[in-house]
Amino acid sequence: MPLHSEVHIDRPLSNFAVEYVNAALIAEGICPVVRVGNKSDKYATFEKKDRFTIPETIRGPKDYANEVDWSVGAGNYACIDRALRDFLSDALVANCDPGIDPRRRTTEFLTDLLLLDREVAIMTLVTTYGNYGSGYRVALTGGDRWDVPATSDPLANVETAKAACFVPPNVCLMGADVWSALKQHPQILNRISGGASNSSPAMVTPQLVAELFEVDRVLIGRAKRNTANKGQTASFAYVWGKDVVLAYVAETPSLQDMSAFKTFRWNQMSTAVGYQVRSYRDEGKGGGGEWIEVETSDSIAAVCTDAAYLIDTVVS
Repeated sequence: MPLHSEVHIDRPLSNFAVEYVNAALIAEGICPVVRVGNKSDKYATFEKKDRFTIPETIRGPKDYANEVDWSVGAGNYACIDRALRDFLSDALVANCDPGIDPRRRTTEFLTDLLLLDREVAIMTLVTTYGNYGSGYRVALTGGDRWDVPATSDPLANVETAKAACFVPPNVCLMGADVWSALKQHPQILNRISGGASNSSPAMVTPQLVAELFEVDRVLIGRAKRNTANKGQTASFAYVWGKDVVLAYVAETPSLQDMSAFKTFRWNQMSTAVGYQVRSYRDEGKGGGGEWIEVETSDSIAAVCTDAAYLIDTVVS
């Protein structure tokens, strides 16, 4: 077993892991991070009716003010430890070409895999049909799908979703296949085209669609993963499928806000923003070298299920 002095949190590599961003990943935009001090605990939930049921407010000259109260419930989270490591032999490091930083490259590689794993987990959470109650989901079929431009109505679908949510959604998330169909849909082109001409055609961007949908952001899932089993020929596919999710996401998420989805991240096994890197010597493996290990501990949850809406099977 290595000595305590030989196992330490590598601050420069931890900072690099935090700064490293895979631009294709969008999970944090729909499932923001809340820092927590305990690995498992409860978070407060509130009854909407307490704030939206108007009591009698008139007070007589000799009466007490009408007494009202509010109730609070609790949800539970339990963070799961996640970590990956790779070994750098002294011989490999010595043979690296100038300009190659094997410790940083290894940290990037491990961090990317952990981020991709989180992306898949959040995708599963927010696009599983059964995670939404009746009235907060719809599965499109046949001519209602957005890749059937003659009969589909994306704007009506989005308006229905927005109207169903208790809090107006501010984020719209969709897979790359959905975006490909939407940006070519005549309904969208007609709304955005403006002064478009043959020489200056309309350019449909996520920002313009966000304005059209009346949300702050449109997120497009372009990340890919290998779906083949280990040892088989690689088969790459988009992480995000043929769904659209509209949800409310708080700008500064906390334990008590109304974000539809949240990531609870335990302080002990992560830095202030994200992942933590440990390094330690191993003299027995490969003639001696160093392990680089990237770790975190978190839990994802659907917190306010009436603040999100799923449009399923949007394209064929």
